[in-house]
Amino acid sequence: MNRKQRRITSKRGGAEELFLLAESLNLKGRIGEAEDNYRKAIALKPGFAEAHTNLAAILRNTNRFAEAERHFFLAVKYKPDALSYTNLANILLLQGQFTEAMAIYRGALSLQPLFAEAHNGLATALRHLGDFREAESHCARALEINPNHWNARIGLGLALVEQGRIAEVVDHVELLSRSSSHPGFPYRSFGMLLARAGWPDEAKICFERHLAKYPDDADDIALLLASMGAGALPGRASKGLLVGMYASRAKHWDQGASGPTGYQGARLVATATENLTAGTSGGDVIDAGCGTGLIGELLRGKARTLVGIDMSAPMLQQAEQKKIYNELHQGDLVEFLNNRPSSCDVIASAATLIHFGELDSVFRAAAKSLRRQGLFCFHRVSQ
Repeated sequence: MNRKQRRITSKRGGAEELFLLAESLNLKGRIGEAEDNYRKAIALKPGFAEAHTNLAAILRNTNRFAEAERHFFLAVKYKPDALSYTNLANILLLQGQFTEAMAIYRGALSLQPLFAEAHNGLATALRHLGDFREAESHCARALEINPNHWNARIGLGLALVEQGRIAEVVDHVELLSRSSSHPGFPYRSFGMLLARAGWPDEAKICFERHLAKYPDDADDIALLLASMGAGALPGRASKGLLVGMYASRAKHWDQGASGPTGYQGARLVATATENLTAGTSGGDVIDAGCGTGLIGELLRGKARTLVGIDMSAPMLQQAEQKKIYNELHQGDLVEFLNNRPSSCDVIASAATLIHFGELDSVFRAAAKSLRRQGLFCFHRVSQ
C-alpha cells in the first residue's frame, strides 16, 4: 500500500472512530462533545448518513430545528430508506409543516408499508390538517403492526374525539391505563386525550405525573391545567416554552405573513406609528419581540435608529440576515426595556404580548424606556 492509499484508509477509519466516540459520549450525556465528534466525522466523510442522523437528533433536542432539518435531509440523500424519510418528516411535523411532512411519510411507507412509526407520524400530520378519518385509519394500521404503540393509540383516540365518537374512546383509554405504570409512558399526551374526551380529573393526574418526571415543564403543564380550570393562569409563558416554540417556527415564520390573508399585526402596528416616525429625522424605535423583523422591515425607512430585542436566537438569526437593525439583542424584553430608560420614541410590538397573562410589568417597563410623548404600539392577537 502506498502513502496515498494509507492516508485515505486512515481518513475513512478516522470518521468511523469519531462516530463511535460520539455515540459513547452521547450515551454518557456529554452532548456537546458528542456533537463536536459527529461534526468531525461528517467533515471527514460527508456522506456518513448515520452521523448526519445522530447530529440532527442532537440539534432537534436542543431546539436548533432548521439545522436539524438540513442534516436529516442529508441523511435521506445518502441513505434513502424509510427510517431516514420518517426522521425528516418528523422534524417538518415539529415545525408545523404538515403538508410537506405528510408527503414524506407517504414516501417512507411506499418503501416500508409495515413501518408503524411512519403510519403514526402520517396520522399526526393528517389530524393537524383536519383529515380525521384517514388519520384514524393510519393509527389503526400502526396498532395492527405494534399493538403496544402508545402514541398511535392516543392519536387514534384523538381522531375519534374530533369525529364526536367519544364512546369508542373508552376501550382505548382502558388499554392505555393498563400501560401507564411503564417508565416510558407518555403521560402528557395521554392527559391531552383525557382532557379532550371529557375526563379532566384523570387528565390532571396524568399532567402531574408528567411533571414529576419532567419538572422543567412546569410552566407548560400549568398552562394545560389552567385551560381545564384546574389552576391559575401563569403570569407569562416560560422562557423554555417560548424558546422551543419559536425555534420550531423561525425558518417559516415570514411565510405566515405573506399575502392579504396572512398575519397583519406587524402592518397594523407599523401604520399606527407613522405619525410619530414621519419626517426626515424619524425617531428612535425599539422593536419589542422583533422575531424575524416583520415590523422592522416596515419601519426601517421611517426610523432614525431601529433596535430589536427577542428571546429566540433562531428568530434573531433570520432578522440579522435582513440587515435592517442598528442593534439586535437576545433576552427578556421587560428586563431590556427597564435597562434602557428614556432611550426611544417608539416601542413597537406584534404577536408578543400574547405570551403575558398580565401586562402591568410590560407597561411599566415601556413607560420607563420611552421619552416624553413617546408611543407604545402593540398588537396582541395571535396569528
